[in-house]
Amino acid sequence: MYKVAIIDDEVIITRGLSKNIDWQYNGFELVGSASNGVEGLRLVAEKRPHLIITDIRMPFVDGFELSEQVVKAFPETKILMLTSYDDFEFAKRALQLKVFDYLLKPIDSEKLLDTAKRAMKEFEYESEMKQKVVEGMPLLRQQFLVKLIEGKLAPAEINSGIDFLGLQLKAARFVVILLKADDYSYPEYQNRFGKEVLKYCVINVSEETLASLGKGIVFNSIDDEVVIIVFAEGEHENVERQAYEIAETIRANVEKFLKTTVTAGIGFDYEQVAEISFSYQDARSSLELRHILGTNRVLTVADIGLAPHSESGQFEGLEKELALKVKLGLEGDALSILSTMEQSIIKSQSISLSRVRLIGVEITVVIYKELEEHAKQLDDFYSIYNKQQQMQTVYEIFDCIRQLVIQLVAIVNHQRDNHMKKVIHRAVAYMEVHYDQEGLSLQDVSSVVHISPTYLSIIFKKEKNINFSEFLNQLRMKKAMELLRMSDLKSYEVAEKVGFRNPHYFSLCFKKYTGVSPSEFKNASN
Repeated sequence: MYKVAIIDDEVIITRGLSKNIDWQYNGFELVGSASNGVEGLRLVAEKRPHLIITDIRMPFVDGFELSEQVVKAFPETKILMLTSYDDFEFAKRALQLKVFDYLLKPIDSEKLLDTAKRAMKEFEYESEMKQKVVEGMPLLRQQFLVKLIEGKLAPAEINSGIDFLGLQLKAARFVVILLKADDYSYPEYQNRFGKEVLKYCVINVSEETLASLGKGIVFNSIDDEVVIIVFAEGEHENVERQAYEIAETIRANVEKFLKTTVTAGIGFDYEQVAEISFSYQDARSSLELRHILGTNRVLTVADIGLAPHSESGQFEGLEKELALKVKLGLEGDALSILSTMEQSIIKSQSISLSRVRLIGVEITVVIYKELEEHAKQLDDFYSIYNKQQQMQTVYEIFDCIRQLVIQLVAIVNHQRDNHMKKVIHRAVAYMEVHYDQEGLSLQDVSSVVHISPTYLSIIFKKEKNINFSEFLNQLRMKKAMELLRMSDLKSYEVAEKVGFRNPHYFSLCFKKYTGVSPSEFKNASN
């Protein structure tokens, strides 16, 4: 049964609510009543009711203060407020306190009972959701940590995730240790033990080792990886030694107790939670060369000649600029930027293949994101991603991106040409209808086709091979010639019909265009 407590300084109200409603029949247990807020708080702390029915105006501690303290101490408790005052400010404050409902006296018993039942349905739903969250918390933590090491979380998402999941990501410095079992490639080992079982055992060994040598988090990541985020204090040299000791102890314990081997990769240490992804990338880079340096050992990025991730975001500005050049259809400029990136990587001579692939993916992601609509005509991103992950050299990866850029520039320019033709077609159509409007200007037409006068002037010249004013004049002269040939209109009447209010100026323009005056043209036509 759901426990209910009544708190009201009016004895008649308290007695009426207690006696006139069959609480037990309706699934409630009345655990007590109180005549003021102080007694009410003691009652709530002692009985922990699921539902509180309280008056607003009470001595010592009023209903608002009582609700505020209850919500803070027992947030799952539902509260119904009663008052004799039909005051909007009361209702607004009650809602701000997350009170379930607000009822006016005199209280209708059936309405109160119905409200109480609705409150308990909400309580049941929230309890069920809370239980599901609790049950799913390990998976939610794992998913959050995977996104964290992959650098897929914004600062606000990191902070809210840490709070919601109750993670203690607090340290002076963070360093990632990455573990990979060396026996995954042997089918007989998988038959004997199983990859997932082996990973579970490696995680257990890692957790026990970390608990004795330091602080941090161990979790199961993607593919064959077990990730350890070490929370470290002190100077860089001490952090480096601590991380190495933890990794080496895990490696030795796995060999001793599991009768198999793992290779550990250690990244550089960083100060910010958001930089954990850099340490993870470093650790992956060190493991990338285990086929050369050997397995069943601890490898660091320093061992393979890498520097800390101070070059973080070294291509971020160039990536955006590259996407902008592609958007503008500037193939030469875009390929030049791409070449700059490629040469920078080649000259460094210390970036691992996994890091190069990661850079290639980062560039490709920016391009696909910035040109989403255009990229729909190409292979989907994951197809490009999979191709890049199979490539073995910087040249292959950047040639893949280069081909993507060339294709997108072609699409952009084709769409721009089509758009330009449509705009000019609309502009000409408007001019053909409104050529008789005196003073018809570039600005007038540009406002109709919704582009700037400057841009309209440029694309008009490009598409028609003639500027706007010349085209308008030709259009007017052709219409004038037609009117002079086919009607009995006088020259000044024709001038007015084709947008000239000054007949003399019309005659000058007509003669310049045809070589004869309007009257000579009309006489020759007749």
